[in-house]
Amino acid sequence: TAEALTVSPSRVVLQAKPNQVRVGFFTVSNEGDVPVQVQVEPEDWAQGMTGDRQPVAWLSVRPVQFTLQPGQGLHVKYTVRVPKGAQGELRTQVFFTTETTSGSIPMRSRLGAIIYVAIEGTEQIAGEISRVQAFYAPSTPGVAKSDRLDIVIGVRNRSNVHVVPEGTVTVVDEDEQVVDTIRVQGGWGLLPNEEDRYHAIGHGVYLKPGRYRLEIAVTLGGDLRQPTPITKDVQAVVSEEGALSLLEQVSP
Repeated sequence: TAEALTVSPSRVVLQAKPNQVRVGFFTVSNEGDVPVQVQVEPEDWAQGMTGDRQPVAWLSVRPVQFTLQPGQGLHVKYTVRVPKGAQGELRTQVFFTTETTSGSIPMRSRLGAIIYVAIEGTEQIAGEISRVQAFYAPSTPGVAKSDRLDIVIGVRNRSNVHVVPEGTVTVVDEDEQVVDTIRVQGGWGLLPNEEDRYHAIGHGVYLKPGRYRLEIAVTLGGDLRQPTPITKDVQAVVSEEGALSLLEQVSP
């Protein structure tokens, strides 16, 4: 079945100069119990979800069509030829498409892997923390004492390449003691000019009434070996009733 098809890696990050060639492989495996016929279909992903799905002139794949028996795997070779005038980043989604029939109904499934090619010497990595929200509540319904701190961080990508935000939020009390350091949940990227929300969720965080500082430190460009930090400090206050609210920004 289509669900039995696996592709590795699911994301490829390359760096190359104009006119250079990069070669690699996808491993495609059939972990089901019936043969599957696979069509390899690269699509232009320069504009992300909203862009046109044009052919990818700078990428070739071989083979483009094949059949996998149950338990069989195959290496699909991809070749990237960076255009002479390329700048910023090239992006493509390589789809591995299967067609099956359920009764009389044909079903088409696609499993995608993305290729990013950063053009060396032209990358400009920048971004901003656009907004911050915080929610403080009990982890278990019906329990009065709050212990789950969810900090929601809006990140906008001002780069000309994709970025995968990573980072931490450090909670500091009014005595300058660190209460907790919470990791930002990342894992997915932002294309240029995109914005998304990322969560830093801490469990077992007990905040006494008083003032706190949330030190937000996010790094962009780590998977391009160009880590670029963006930071924001936000004041928070916990009331006698245990409610948390955010105050003004302390520093950019």
